[in-house]
Amino acid sequence: MDQLESLVGGSVFVMLMVFVRLGSAFLIMPGYGEQFVSPRIRLLLALAISFLLMPVLTPMLPQRPTTPGALLTLILAEAMIGIFLGTIARMLMSSLETAGMLIANQVGLSAAQAFNPAMGQSGNALSSILSMLAMVLIFSTELHHMLLLAVVDSYSLFVPGTWLPIDDAAQHLTRVLADSFMIGMQLAAPFIVIGLLFYLGLGLVARLVPQIQVFFVGVPIQIVMGLFLLGLSLTSLMTFWLTRFEGQLMTLLEP
Repeated sequence: MDQLESLVGGSVFVMLMVFVRLGSAFLIMPGYGEQFVSPRIRLLLALAISFLLMPVLTPMLPQRPTTPGALLTLILAEAMIGIFLGTIARMLMSSLETAGMLIANQVGLSAAQAFNPAMGQSGNALSSILSMLAMVLIFSTELHHMLLLAVVDSYSLFVPGTWLPIDDAAQHLTRVLADSFMIGMQLAAPFIVIGLLFYLGLGLVARLVPQIQVFFVGVPIQIVMGLFLLGLSLTSLMTFWLTRFEGQLMTLLEP
C-alpha cells in the first residue's frame, strides 16, 4: 500500500509540476493561448502535452516536497517561469500591432476599427489582418513546435525548484520589448517614407494650385496607393517578421 501511494503520489507531483509551467506559458503564448480558443480546449491540450512530457522531464524535477508550504512555493516559482516564457512570445506578436498602426496611419485607414482576435481587443483593421496572418503562418511553418520546444528546453535553463532571476528576466523582457518595437518600425518603414513623400507632394500641389481641394482628392489616392503597396509587399513583410520571430525564439533554445 505504501509503495502504491508513493507511485501514485510521485506521478501526480510530476504531472502537476510539468502542467504548471506549461499551462502558465500556454495562457499567454501566441497560438496556444488565444482568447478565441475555448478555455476547455486549451486546458485539455495543456494536460495532454504535460502527460506526454512527463517521462522526458521527470529526471529534471526536484524531489517531492514534504510540506504544503514548500509545494505552494514550488508551484509559484514554476508559474512565474511559464508566464515569463509566454510573455516573450506575446511581445514578439505585438510588433505586428505596432506595424499595423503605423501602416494604417500612412494609408489613411487608421479610423477603420475592427476586433483583433489575436490581441483580444479592438484595433485598426490592418493590425487585425497582420495578426491573424501571423497566426496562420506560425502553424503552417510549424513554429508552434519551436514554442513548445522553448518551454521544454527551459528546464535546462531554469532549474525546477529555483526562483526566476528577476533582474535578468526584467532586462531580457526590456530587450525583447525594444526589439519588438524595432521590428514594427522596420515593417512600416517603406510606408512611412512613401507617406512622407506623398504628403510633401500634396503640400506642393496645394501651394501651386490653391483652388484644388487637396484633402478630397488626396485621401482616395492615398488609400488606393497604400493598399496597392501593401499587396505588393505583404509577402516580404511577413517573411521578414517570421525570420525575426524565429531568431528571437532561438535565443531561448541556445544552451
